[in-house]
Amino acid sequence: MLIRPLLVIVLLLCGAPARAADAPASPYLFDLLKQKPYLTAWNAMLAGAGVPAWVKNYAKTFDGPSSPSKDVPIQGKVYTLGWVCKAHDCGDNQLHVLFAPGAAQAWGLLTTSGQQKWLGNPDATIQAAINSNLE
Repeated sequence: MLIRPLLVIVLLLCGAPARAADAPASPYLFDLLKQKPYLTAWNAMLAGAGVPAWVKNYAKTFDGPSSPSKDVPIQGKVYTLGWVCKAHDCGDNQLHVLFAPGAAQAWGLLTTSGQQKWLGNPDATIQAAINSNLE
């Protein structure tokens, strides 16, 4: 009689990881930039901004470590935050990019050699959202 409840418990426990594995993963920044709206917003964010070559070239080469994007709620809307750093030099070269819903716009915080530079002219709300989600 004890075998049946144990079998049910074992089957439930074995099925849980499979369901978790089916959940879609958050896209990486390079995945987002393969979509035209995100690439357009990225390019607009960088237009006229003096940024290092690794940032300028990232959308072409996808060369740089990144992590899955995060959903960031702002005033009832969901924005998408991506992150990348310079290959082999992450400590001093990081870029956090926040995309508006539908990739209508992008803003970034570039950190190089301890200096921070805002990209895309973010307002105080956008700056606070990026700062509160830094890794």
